[in-house]
Amino acid sequence: MEEKIRLAVFGQKRLSREGGIEIVVKELCTRMAQNGCDVTCYNRAGHHVSGAEYDKTIEYDGIRQKVVPTIEKKGLAAVSSSFFAALYSAFGRYDVVHIHAEGPAFFCWIPKLFGKRVISTIHGECEIIWTTREKPDFMRVCAA
Repeated sequence: MEEKIRLAVFGQKRLSREGGIEIVVKELCTRMAQNGCDVTCYNRAGHHVSGAEYDKTIEYDGIRQKVVPTIEKKGLAAVSSSFFAALYSAFGRYDVVHIHAEGPAFFCWIPKLFGKRVISTIHGECEIIWTTREKPDFMRVCAA
């Protein structure tokens, strides 16, 4: 019998329709759960924009949701929740850790340090793309 792939996902605020990353994560995780993967999403603590009844949702369409500690100060919410999600995913029983966005991807070294396979998805254009357009030789140096 084939074992399920155990997947941890973080970088989103929560499973909702709040923004682009959240929509992508929700669609991707829902489909992976339907295909037999064991999916856990690490969400930020805090109030859900859709209403208080969504704050305590533990499972959604086969996706396990866990809330990580979040420092609710301007500029610290994303960093603190990403750090704790990376820590939780490093110590959890996961085959793959999927990180969304370049900010949370800073912490990819934590689960990697514990032998996890790590995937990072950067949504939209990032600084490296802008740099390589202006200086095409930059990528050859980085790839070497």
